[in-house]
Amino acid sequence: MVALTGMTWRKIGLNSIPMTGDQIKLDSDTRATAPSTPQRPFWRASVAALFLPALVVAVGYAAMWLYLVQIGRGSDNLARVSLAVLAIGVPCLLAYAGLRWATTRLTLRGSHLEAHPGFPARDPVVVAYASISGLRIRRGLSGRLTGAGSLIIERAPEVSVVVSGLTDPEAALMETTRRAPQLAESANLS
Repeated sequence: MVALTGMTWRKIGLNSIPMTGDQIKLDSDTRATAPSTPQRPFWRASVAALFLPALVVAVGYAAMWLYLVQIGRGSDNLARVSLAVLAIGVPCLLAYAGLRWATTRLTLRGSHLEAHPGFPARDPVVVAYASISGLRIRRGLSGRLTGAGSLIIERAPEVSVVVSGLTDPEAALMETTRRAPQLAESANLS
């Protein structure tokens, strides 16, 4: 194989996981010349935490509709409302949860972090580590049940950024605290 320069490796992405995984075998000297890419800490939203409310609504309205049918009131207004929620509301809630899951993420980079709060926000919020004045985790009912949590990134002059439903909020909190200089200093002093 022809020796490739570091720029070619980065341009083509030959050292990416799909290209250097078990499917493609590179000989040892070619693999040794490939520059290593640093892994960025990356967190996504918890599937269970986002879909749990929609599933609870679906089960609740389905149980109410079945109960009304059992007692002979399947054609009443309450039964129709239950069917309307099952036919229209639950698919909308599932679509919203899917969009939130696909867009919610927290990525730590060299000098800043990118927090995408999820749908309907279009762009991620870029926060420099130096501007972070505090970090904390908040958990709701579904977060307590699934282990997910919201990471609240406090910025002194600006509005806080909330990244909801992260899968492992404690790890995100520890890694962000380690990278933020004033938070790392205060953690070392305590």
